[in-house]
Amino acid sequence: MYPLIDRGPCEVKVRSRPDGGRHETARTLPFGKDVALPEPVGTTLDTEPLRNRVH
Repeated sequence: MYPLIDRGPCEVKVRSRPDGGRHETARTLPFGKDVALPEPVGTTLDTEPLRNRVH
């Protein structure tokens, strides 16, 4: 599992459940939404503060 913070379009992409050379699960959410990070991290990322970091 890995999250990618993309400042260009102001979104977070989360890839998880790797299978060979690809990931079975991919989610994209805009800054401001809570992003659930699956196990083994198992927590929620508050992306609201990221809005203030983009110029």
